[in-house]
Formats: sequence, C-alpha cells, structure tokens
Amino acid sequence: MVAAGIYLPEDYTAMFAQGIEDYKDYLLRRYNFLQELTEKEAVRIVQVPFDREWYVKWLRNNPHWEDGAEARSAWALEMAKNPAALEKVLSLHPVLPAPPLDEELTVLVFYGIIPVVLEDLREVGAVSGRLPHEDIERIALEARQFFADVPEFNMLSPLRCRGMRIFVGDRLVAPPKARAFEDHVKDAAWELLNTGEIVIPVSSACRVRRSDLEDDLAGEGPLLLLPLFPVILVGAASEINFCEDLVEESQGNIGPVADWLREILGDRLSYDRVGDAAFVPEYALGIFLKHIEESMGEIDMELEMEMDLRERVGKGKKNRSGLKRIK
Repeated sequence: MVAAGIYLPEDYTAMFAQGIEDYKDYLLRRYNFLQELTEKEAVRIVQVPFDREWYVKWLRNNPHWEDGAEARSAWALEMAKNPAALEKVLSLHPVLPAPPLDEELTVLVFYGIIPVVLEDLREVGAVSGRLPHEDIERIALEARQFFADVPEFNMLSPLRCRGMRIFVGDRLVAPPKARAFEDHVKDAAWELLNTGEIVIPVSSACRVRRSDLEDDLAGEGPLLLLPLFPVILVGAASEINFCEDLVEESQGNIGPVADWLREILGDRLSYDRVGDAAFVPEYALGIFLKHIEESMGEIDMELEMEMDLRERVGKGKKNRSGLKRIK
C-alpha cells in the first residue's frame, strides 16, 4: 500500500510560499510519480488529503517527529491504515484537486512511411542523404497549416504549456530506429523549444544507412524500402491528442506533405518509384509495415496498395526492418 498524501491549494501555497502555477506543477509531478509506481508493479494507492489542523495535533502527540516531509508522510500512512480516520479526513475534504493533464508538455512523432523502390546500391544516397533544407522547411510550414486550429506554443512552466510547435527531421529515419528517434526528441524537447529552428538533425544512429542495405541490394530484383519522414509535434497534451485525431480522420494525410516528399525523392530517383507517404505515430508503425510486406504479392511499381493502406489505420507495437524484395 502507498499512502499518497495530497496538499490542497491553500495549504501548499502557505507552507511552501509558492503560487498557483507551481501548485499545478506539483499536482502533475505527483500524478506522474504515482503512474510510474503502478506501471512497475501492482500497487494499492490510498489518497489522503492533507489536513493541517489534524496534522498539527498529530505532531503534538508524536513528539519524536519534527515537521517535515517525512513526518507528513508518516501522518498520511497512519491515516491510510486507519479506516475510520481515513473516512473522516475524506469527509472533511470530499473533492480532491486533479492534475492539469491537458496542459502537460507532450511530444509525439508522426512518421511518414514512404514506399521507395531501389535498383542497386548507387541509389541508396537518394534516401540516406540530407533532404533539401528549404524544401523540408516548407513541409514543416505546410504541416503547421494543416493544424491551423491549434494555437502557437506558449510555455507555462517546465512541465506545462499551451498550444503546439512543429519540427521536421533533416533526413529519413530507418524503421527499426523509429522508437530510438522518438525517445531522443522527447529527451531533447527543451533544447528544441529553445532553438529557432524547425528542421532538426537526425542522428547517424537513426538514419537510413548504406551499410545496412548492402546485403539486401546484393540479391536479385529491385528492393522496396520503407524509410520514414519524421514530423515532430511538441505541445499541450490536449492539443497533441487533437492533432492525432485529425491525422487519423484524414487517413494518414498531413495536408500536401506527402506530395512534397514524393517530389523531393522523385527528383533523386524517378517519380514512379516513389509512393505517397502515409503518416502514423510510432506505436502504429508495426501493423502498417506488416501490411505493406504482406501486400507485396499484389503491388505494382505504382504502389497501388497505398489507398488500401490508408483505410487500415490501426495500432501495433511490433517494428519491422522496412525492407522487402519485389518478386
């Protein structure tokens, strides 16, 4: 059992000389801490509202405790273990404050799955090299326009914000590295927000690399590669959820972004060897890539299965290599 004490606004501001904005951060930190506890193992959490008057009396009756975090935790644990006392303190404070989850700083990466047909190793540079800066800046602006209903980003605290900002990667990401790239941008969210750039570098560890494709391209027949173009959203949780719903409703489209990507890669290869990108969050990559692989027997060079792919939006945890030999 975990006795989860919770301060009410008036007690928190009086005890810690902090304002209401800091109190909101406290509620969010507390919520995330308890969430992490329950993710690791089965934990019974008992909510105990802090009652200052009751706590002061408890301190007088327990002189071996001095006022502080440990003493307040001990008081909460004693309340949680005593059903009658817990019932009484809950009756005194029947409504507990909720964390501002809608304002929580959140990062989500949409990956545009781009079907590309390669003939030999000489063409790997078309998908492994840096994309034209001006073109992908334009893509970022087009993507932001698609989410025009969402206001501009406004930082409230290190944990909370309103609105949303968009970034794009300067290179394509290899499918097996999608989770690693998303983890990286989540860790670097503050750094991203403090820069004026909307195009961010994709590290060498996450890129499509020639060395990873040499064996596959040494076989007979062309190879279908499924590199990923990352569109990164950083903003309030409620706004990010709305953006995710918009992309799902549009069946994987983010405005004209797919057209721009096809133009960029088509200039490097040929237009008929590049398919339209379908955008999905990282957790949905597994089922999308699997569906593409299973559809290879019915696909032609125009990649007609894209329409069917967009109608099968789903969620999956499995990742795939993003490679398939075309027979």
